[in-house]
Amino acid sequence: MAEGTAPTTSPPDTRADVAPRRRSPGLVLASTSLGTLLVILLTSGLNIASPAIRTTFAADQSALAWVLSGYTLAFAMFTLAGGALVDRFGARRVFFAGLGTFTAASLAAAAAPAVEVVTIGTFGQGLGAALVLPSALSLIQFVHQDVPEKLPWAIGIWAGANALGAAIGPVICGAVVSVASWRFMFVLVAALAVLFGLIGRPVLPRLQGGGHRLDLPGLAAMIVLLGTATFLAHDWAALPLPGVALLIVIIVAAGWLFVRVERRSTTPMLPLAQLRDVPFSANAVVTVVGTGAFFATLYILSQALQDELGMSAFIAGIALLPLAGGNIIAALAAGRIIGGLGNRNAMILGSALLVTGIAPIPLLSGSYPGLVAPLIITGIGWGLMVPTTSHAGLARALKGKEGVASGVTAGGREFGAALAAATLFPLGMPGILAAAAVGALSLAIVALGVRHVD
Repeated sequence: MAEGTAPTTSPPDTRADVAPRRRSPGLVLASTSLGTLLVILLTSGLNIASPAIRTTFAADQSALAWVLSGYTLAFAMFTLAGGALVDRFGARRVFFAGLGTFTAASLAAAAAPAVEVVTIGTFGQGLGAALVLPSALSLIQFVHQDVPEKLPWAIGIWAGANALGAAIGPVICGAVVSVASWRFMFVLVAALAVLFGLIGRPVLPRLQGGGHRLDLPGLAAMIVLLGTATFLAHDWAALPLPGVALLIVIIVAAGWLFVRVERRSTTPMLPLAQLRDVPFSANAVVTVVGTGAFFATLYILSQALQDELGMSAFIAGIALLPLAGGNIIAALAAGRIIGGLGNRNAMILGSALLVTGIAPIPLLSGSYPGLVAPLIITGIGWGLMVPTTSHAGLARALKGKEGVASGVTAGGREFGAALAAATLFPLGMPGILAAAAVGALSLAIVALGVRHVD
């Protein structure tokens, strides 16, 4: 496929089980955005609760890191599978299945007798979240078929829920941990998942999927590939050299198997033509790299505010509110910015602001007031990157693969967060300098590879 030619697209889930076929786009946007905000909230909120979990179980840093990585790992591993399930079974079913899985896993984590069970619970939460994100984006696209000019605005609001969830996660979770406990935090998110499911039940359209069978070998190969890569990034320093070599072999073998399976399959999960589309693949890389830069900064700063500046979990969450402010500014302005600059140029602006905000943070971290402006700029940059990368992924989606395309973007985002937790978070404050360099790489990839996505 030529780089300058956008893949043919068609609306996802074009058949409905029951009338009415259309639902209010505004209500669907609100319902899916609530579910999205909840699952993203925990991506950053878990980190603020980690010192309390460590105290309860006298856990070491490695075990504590897996509590966080369990969530982001499962989120990254299964989001692409979630997109495939959307294309097969319909977005509404997958959305509610995700909220149900998230609820059950949250309750398991709340009752955990050991830190290992907390990790199992957060892994299950990540699995549920991996079903929610691609189904939410597919539902939003479906209900805006009649008003396509409003789709960038809607994706901007939904992406604002992504960014806002990441920003207010430390505030909400920090407040709950400080006032009650980390166990009640898990109970609270379970209750919210049930509430948001009840809100969405009469609102979300009942949609059928495409009816094609699942590409189970392709799904399995991709899950093994992503899971092994994240595990290696997380624990490579603690593994013996033969163990590292074995994991690298598994990664290469899983990648080779995935390509072979997709080439031979009559119904591939992710057609190789999609991966050969340079703007689509470049956008996927930008999603991973840009997310890694943002979340590494968030993770490191969340802990530094407590360990180095002596803040409580709640106060540290409040201190990160400028990030939320920047996200809100970006969410409100995203539709207008994309409409005025075009999606690609808005993505370049977001990437540049992300780097500009992150770079000075290590130099200013000794005093909180100096961090306010960089945090706002970082929040605005991230708030622009989420809707522009989401829109770019859908713009380059192959016909009938909108769910998988959404899964690639959402999964790439969580894979980036998982890699940030595994590789940059343990570095402490120097990891933020590395995050700025990673953000600069993201900017370069946007400028060179992401084209024809407006």
